[in-house]
Amino acid sequence: MIMGRRQLSGAALTAKIIKKRLAGLYPSVKFSVTSDVFSMGDSVDVRWTDGPLKDAIEAIAKEYQHGSFDGMTDSYDYSAIDASLGCSGSKYVQCHRSVSPGHKAMLEAKVQEHYGKMSPLDNSYHWRLMEIEKQFFPYQEPEQKTLIAESRGGADISGLEMEIIKDVDTRDNSEIHVVKVKTRVDDFYSLRRKMKLLGGYYSRYKNGFIFREDPTEKLGSTESTGADMREAS
Repeated sequence: MIMGRRQLSGAALTAKIIKKRLAGLYPSVKFSVTSDVFSMGDSVDVRWTDGPLKDAIEAIAKEYQHGSFDGMTDSYDYSAIDASLGCSGSKYVQCHRSVSPGHKAMLEAKVQEHYGKMSPLDNSYHWRLMEIEKQFFPYQEPEQKTLIAESRGGADISGLEMEIIKDVDTRDNSEIHVVKVKTRVDDFYSLRRKMKLLGGYYSRYKNGFIFREDPTEKLGSTESTGADMREAS
C-alpha cells in the first residue's frame, strides 16, 4: 500500500506558514520557528538574531494567535484568526529576539556616547539600548540587486561597478574598507558568498561589504579609495 505524505495540522502547520511568510519579508534573516503541543493547547515560538526588532515580528506573528490570556479573569479569551492565513493558528505565538555580541557592543558604545557610562544593572539600561537601536540602527533589508553574470564558483564580480571607501570600525577605531556595489544584481546571496570568499562580509549599517584590508587587488582593479572600480580590459 502506498502511504501518502503526512499532512501537518494545528501548531505545526502554523509554524511552517509563519516561517515562510517571515522568510519572504526578511530573506537575509534566519528564523527558527518551532511548535509544541501540551495538555491545555499548543504554542509556536519564533526565534532570530539581530535583524528586525521584536515589535515588527510580533505584529505579524500575533495574527496567528487564537487570543490572549486575561489576568483579571484568570482565563484565556479566544478569537478566530483570519481564514486567509491558511492555518488554524495556535494558542500562544511567542517571539524571542537575541542580539549578537558584535551588535550589542555597537549599541552599548552608542549608549555610552549619548547617556554617559551606564551599568547593565541600571533600570533604564535595556530601554536605552532599544531606543538607541531604533534611532541609529533601524533595520533595513538589503536591497535585492541584479547580477550581470554567474560562474560555477558563484557570482562573477568582474563586470560590477563598485566603489571602495575608507572608513573606521566604531568598536575599536581600526581602519576598514567599505565596498559599495553600484551595479544592479538580482542574486544578492551569490554576491555575498563571493565577497565572503575574498575576505569581506556584508554590513547593512554601512550598506556595503566590509574588508579589513584594501580589497582593490582582490576585486580586480588598480584604483583604490573612493574610486569607481570597473572590469579591467
